[in-house]
Amino acid sequence: MPPGETKYSLPVIALVMSVVGVCTCVTSAVGVVLGIVALLRIRREPQLGGKGLAVAAILLPLAALPFQAGVAAGIILPNVIRAQARARQLECVTGLRQLWSEEVAFRARTGRWATTFAELDFHAAPRNRYAYVISERQVLPIAVDWAPPDGGATHLDEIRRRGIPVGVQGSDFTAACVGNIDNDPTLDIWTISSADRTDASGTSIPAGTPRNDVNDVVE
Repeated sequence: MPPGETKYSLPVIALVMSVVGVCTCVTSAVGVVLGIVALLRIRREPQLGGKGLAVAAILLPLAALPFQAGVAAGIILPNVIRAQARARQLECVTGLRQLWSEEVAFRARTGRWATTFAELDFHAAPRNRYAYVISERQVLPIAVDWAPPDGGATHLDEIRRRGIPVGVQGSDFTAACVGNIDNDPTLDIWTISSADRTDASGTSIPAGTPRNDVNDVVE
């Protein structure tokens, strides 16, 4: 400490808060505020020491801000994308439940499952991101502009490749919705069936309940 200078602890505390904040993205603002407070007091009372530490406490978080922003974006952005994708999946789940309701009503009237969309009073949501499939020849296409990504499959191609049955199989019926919700080669596939089923973890899925056969959010 230079002669005549009085020890002042606030700049040290401010610098510690700034250093911790750079490492954790938590206390940077505290360090800056304390550094400013310390610097203002030092200007009023020149005998107080620690001016350099106070300046460092203010400048360090500002210099690290681009790095911290990049780290935060790397953490937050993927979570935002996943949340948007899950929200889009609700379109498919809701549409399948509506389609299933129409199929059950049709079977109650006629004693058989509908095999064409013309037999059903079913309409996809406006600007639908999912194609709906009730047989290999009956596909209600998506409304948004879409083309298979490089190396990707069309809706029916992917259903066939995955071995997912659609349409009437004996006394049972299965419908599917297929879409690409994150612009990668994987397609999101949900099905609904008149048969009781299980999911990938072995959990029982009752008849008439949508099942996520291929989850585009995680694949």
